[in-house]
Amino acid sequence: MTQRKLFRGAALAASLTIALPLAACSTSGAGDDDESTTIKVLVSSGHQQFKPVWDKLSEFTAQTGITVQLDQVGTTDIEGAFQRDVSVGACTYDNVELLDGALAGAAPKMADLTPYLEKSGSSAEKLFSSQVGWTEGAMQFDGKVAYYPFYSGAKGIAYREDLFNDATNKKDFKAKYGYDIPTPPTTPQQLVDLAEFFTGRGTQYGIVFSGQGDSGETTLADVIFRHGVNGYQAEDNNALWGPANTGNQAAVVDSARWLTDLVKNGYAPKDVTSMATGEATSFYTAGNAAMIYDHIYLPWAQFSAPEVVSKIGKSGSFEPPNFTSGAGGITFYWGRGIPECSKHKDASWTFLQWVMSEENQKLALSEGQGVYVPTDKNLLAWSVEQGTVPQGVADAVEHSKPYKVTTATGRVRQKVNLPLVDKLFQGNLTPEEYAKQSGEAMQEEIKASGLVD
Repeated sequence: MTQRKLFRGAALAASLTIALPLAACSTSGAGDDDESTTIKVLVSSGHQQFKPVWDKLSEFTAQTGITVQLDQVGTTDIEGAFQRDVSVGACTYDNVELLDGALAGAAPKMADLTPYLEKSGSSAEKLFSSQVGWTEGAMQFDGKVAYYPFYSGAKGIAYREDLFNDATNKKDFKAKYGYDIPTPPTTPQQLVDLAEFFTGRGTQYGIVFSGQGDSGETTLADVIFRHGVNGYQAEDNNALWGPANTGNQAAVVDSARWLTDLVKNGYAPKDVTSMATGEATSFYTAGNAAMIYDHIYLPWAQFSAPEVVSKIGKSGSFEPPNFTSGAGGITFYWGRGIPECSKHKDASWTFLQWVMSEENQKLALSEGQGVYVPTDKNLLAWSVEQGTVPQGVADAVEHSKPYKVTTATGRVRQKVNLPLVDKLFQGNLTPEEYAKQSGEAMQEEIKASGLVD
């Protein structure tokens, strides 16, 4: 069991010079490591941010004597590749990176990283204190540190500074609503007021968001989280707004209604039902909306491109407001682990320290293709300073809430909830029907997984 929501640590250095001594530092049961060790590392082929780091593997080998055989697999196939490898007894992987939904199922097969942290002069406590808060619950399973966190993302809101800073708009907004244009809005109603005000005022719509597929499911999930309902399963594994937890259905109904009302009232386009992040981004950069609610860190560099700025001006960002005090949105994340069956754990730990060093993460963030949101607090602040990650997303990641992830979570989201969210946004389900049907369907899927009776 875990919750969704890791330290570089002082000893986990920003350069290989710190990691070098650890190659010879043996941990009980670590396996037979020597100067000619070859380790096999499983990574996502989608993480092109790390290509500049992989281009330096020969340097790592020259300095440590450890050869890295990199196996790059598609994101949707990486969990299956790992589970097949350890299930048939081959255990050829020595180091793996896995997405949040796969962490629970793979955790029993992972080594505890605590002894390696301690051998390095660190600890689990120091690791998690250097990371955003939710990581402690996300990377520990049954009392062990199964994964080392590094990669995350969350929804944020980008807005057109030219519209928000216009003197006439400021005057007219205050005259209509009785308060100044808020940047950021501190309540959901303020966000609705902004969407209403800017609709048809220098742009077609006040706001656009992705309402299709995985992107749409995450949009609704973010609003549900910000109502204080964190996740899909309760601590007893039952569906969080299913038959055993009907008290949460009101918050889910309110979440669904808040989003669909943006479309119903004309503040967001009806076309959100066919928009994933790419389509919503194009709609915003074409000048058709004053705000975009999405994974805005992905197109953030695009928002600053000269051709976009010449059309819509500069963009600012903020974290979406909460409906419940102390709440936060949903995040996704990846962690790196060392399989318990690896024969080269010490070498794998040396590699993990190297790839997770500040130097290499900065290289990935500044020179790699695409972007990710680092979970290390110092790197996160640096990413904002560099303009790589928008402040609104950094705030959202830092304030995101942990939630329980089990072997059923992935199917609950993708197989059960996603199609129902599509129906909601398409107008084929009312908010009340969505809350009831999704809760019941998730409960049935959890039962089929054997997690509840």
